[in-house]
Amino acid sequence: MERLIMLGTGNALVTRCYNTCFAIQDDDEYFLVDAGGGNGIMRQLQDAGIPMEQIHHIFLTHEHTDHLLGMIWMIRMIATKMKKGQYEGNLNIYCHADLKDIILTITKRLLDHRIQFVPLHNGDTKHILDYDVTFFDILSTKAKQYGFTMRLRNGQKLTCAGDEPLNEQCVGYAESSDWLMHEA
Repeated sequence: MERLIMLGTGNALVTRCYNTCFAIQDDDEYFLVDAGGGNGIMRQLQDAGIPMEQIHHIFLTHEHTDHLLGMIWMIRMIATKMKKGQYEGNLNIYCHADLKDIILTITKRLLDHRIQFVPLHNGDTKHILDYDVTFFDILSTKAKQYGFTMRLRNGQKLTCAGDEPLNEQCVGYAESSDWLMHEA
């Protein structure tokens, strides 16, 4: 089954709902996009019926705390599950190289060798689950930030433009999208 699951909406200052993040389900595997602003990601995953053991791909758009801090908790929980033999395979974290360094600074003592970072460059295409996902620099003026575009199995096109309105220079990535996700 293929589903788009919203785990949070809002902005950096929300207090009564969870910050922006979503998952794409492909059969029994999940591709998580951002992780929100803290350990509330655990509750959001639980409420959505998403087992952490079935998340092997996570994309982080940028380093703002409302998108990044939940990732720290994800790494902590998944690394613990790996050490206990409760998580099979690798966790692949997709992000731009500068963001990788930020995450490593915070989590280096938690990491397991099966937690792997995939540094992204503008225009890179990666095969994630059953999808070819093309990542692009959204040309943010606030912080380096990436989005992505992909074709779902049902033929629809999904584009994630990150935390800002779509920059005119990135329209080519989003043209003809059936789903346009962004926080702005």
